[in-house]
Amino acid sequence: MKKEIIDFNNALVLIVGDLILDCYWYSKNYYMLSEQSIPVALIKQTKAQPGGAGNVAKNIAEIGGKCKIIGLIGKDNEGLTLQKLLKHINIYSDLIIIKNSKTLTKIRILSKNKQLIRLDFQEKYIYDNFDLLYKKIINSLIHYKVLILSDYNKGTLFHIEKIINLAKKMSIYILIDPKGDNFKKYSGASLLTPNLSEFEKIVGKCQEEKEILQKGKKLLYELNLSALLVTRSKNGMTLFQPKKKPIHYPALSNTPSDVTGAGDTVISIIASALSIGYSLEESCFFANVGASIVIQKIGTETLNINELNKVLN
Repeated sequence: MKKEIIDFNNALVLIVGDLILDCYWYSKNYYMLSEQSIPVALIKQTKAQPGGAGNVAKNIAEIGGKCKIIGLIGKDNEGLTLQKLLKHINIYSDLIIIKNSKTLTKIRILSKNKQLIRLDFQEKYIYDNFDLLYKKIINSLIHYKVLILSDYNKGTLFHIEKIINLAKKMSIYILIDPKGDNFKKYSGASLLTPNLSEFEKIVGKCQEEKEILQKGKKLLYELNLSALLVTRSKNGMTLFQPKKKPIHYPALSNTPSDVTGAGDTVISIIASALSIGYSLEESCFFANVGASIVIQKIGTETLNINELNKVLN
């Protein structure tokens, strides 16, 4: 692939999905209470940032693309914090505030670049007014070229089939980051991007490379997908398309520091690249390079366009 400077300033992406507040509590050191084997960490620093679908939006904004995010938050301090964190020149938020539900929050406690524990507050959003969510999506889709459905199985995309059908009728590219054990609800999507463990949860364990290839092709046809991208951490990514040979993108780094949020980076770069006219193969190539950068960082991190262009060139 020829060397070039990537510019995502004209990228337009709509994101719908589960919003999460990601909190990081950092300790320089920790020790064990020997009689109880309990780790004790003195917290020196804390950080909060958008998680889930919010991290996808942040990724797009940081590489220069423009996006709108539609999702749910609770009527609480965490929701206010998340709204403030999403205020970015390239992010437009159109959020539904639920009075009887808390904002999904995850707290990770880290010491010496190691995660000691993760604390989760509330499992799902409690919400059933799909008509309001659907109306927001209908009013937004006409302005965007690519739709990302960021599914963390947290209750926002409870009628995802209707959203897929709507976007297909409007000929909009539909990218889905899947979760759970029911992939049939994603049928007809343009691109599904499971990681290897999510993929194996559906198709069964793959002991050899040929099993991944066989089962990937089978899943592609079963779900009537335009493409399937299996992200495989230190083993790179594999792209499946109908009537084409699978394309493998080798990882650029074999020693990831932290793969948290790497899937968000992958889908964000692919969506941004597709929206400005790059082919799916080129978009996946850029995404593979981007993933190799963020997995060297600790926590749910993003990369900027300069970092991406530096590695590409």
